[in-house]
Amino acid sequence: MTGHRYDALVVGGGPAGAAVARDVAGAGFTVAVLERDERIGYPVQCSGLVTRRTLERAGLDPNLALNPLFGATVHSPSGERYELGGDRIHAYVMDRSRFDEAIMAQALEAGVELWTGTQVTRLVRRPGGVTIEARRGGCGVHFEARLVIGADGPRSVVASFLGLPEPAEFLRARGADVRLPRPQPRDEVQLFAGARYGPGFFAWAIPLGDSRFRIGWGSSRGGSGTAYLRALVSDHPQVFAGMEILSQTGGLIPLGPRPVTVGDHGLVVGDAAGQAKPTSGGGLYTSLVCAAHCAAAAVDALRADDTSSARLAAYDTRWRADLGGELDRAAALRQVYRELSDEDLDWGLRWLQVPGIRLIVDRFGDIDYPSRLALVALRAAPRLTRLLRRRPELIPALQTPATSQAFADGG
Repeated sequence: MTGHRYDALVVGGGPAGAAVARDVAGAGFTVAVLERDERIGYPVQCSGLVTRRTLERAGLDPNLALNPLFGATVHSPSGERYELGGDRIHAYVMDRSRFDEAIMAQALEAGVELWTGTQVTRLVRRPGGVTIEARRGGCGVHFEARLVIGADGPRSVVASFLGLPEPAEFLRARGADVRLPRPQPRDEVQLFAGARYGPGFFAWAIPLGDSRFRIGWGSSRGGSGTAYLRALVSDHPQVFAGMEILSQTGGLIPLGPRPVTVGDHGLVVGDAAGQAKPTSGGGLYTSLVCAAHCAAAAVDALRADDTSSARLAAYDTRWRADLGGELDRAAALRQVYRELSDEDLDWGLRWLQVPGIRLIVDRFGDIDYPSRLALVALRAAPRLTRLLRRRPELIPALQTPATSQAFADGG
């Protein structure tokens, strides 16, 4: 069994893992990325919807985007349509494979070694670090490092090795790239609410350009993904009639961060840490923000030659100070949303017919910080708090000085 030594090993070659590896290597340490798939960016398991803020954080040019999005059409469970936005670019649709490849290219330029087709099978603590056993090309490979960083998704082997508690919830999601023969808006995302398509969540269709779209649907309540897709297609023939499926994918999305994201000689980041947004499942922006904090903590620990959990705990503190409040509020909103009936959703979405509310949505809508819009809407329309009265214990998590009066007055 061949042995390889590094200062840090990153398990998982997605954007979060590549970004951490890039920054740690850039500080002068030896770093390798162990990626189980044969090729970076494949298979695609993400909608690829990002903001300019995300592209800037990744150091990428917006010209990499397939399509700018100016708005959204929301389809209610009863079939009503509500059009939002349209005044500015709210998001971009990325070629996720190219996005992943571009960040990994940055890591390679910084001196990172990349091991693709490498499946981690076992991690063992040793004095001053960890030993990792893996399989590559049918052969065993042996690695040693002072520090291991898990960027290996929701079922993280690194998190299990570190003994970290689970995220609050796992969402089962499926997606497909499709071709739609009927003309559809090319500059907006379409969202579909209702228990028939994604109980406790929703479904979506994102334009990729030409007649290609990326569709997806998720559920927190089990059930058949195929049945949800059939219902979506049959209920919305004006969108999906004659659809040709080009490729399919699926997986788990962690909703709600792990209570602890460090252990002795290791940290986790991105989906492995449960750092996706609980309201939408999107995690590119949050992962990249947290990757910067993860790399900073790793560099500090390596320089001090102290990779204990006590030293690495600064990572937990820093990323939560940056994003913890947003994720906590989003998690509270998520708990409320998943319990709404279709009738509740119809009632809430009707507020989008009110010009003032639509103006608020258009002005304050931000897919990177979704709770901000919810809080502004609650302040502007206190009656919306009726949707929260079923779970009063969640209200404190959503309260800020700007919304306290809305909760006091709402009914």
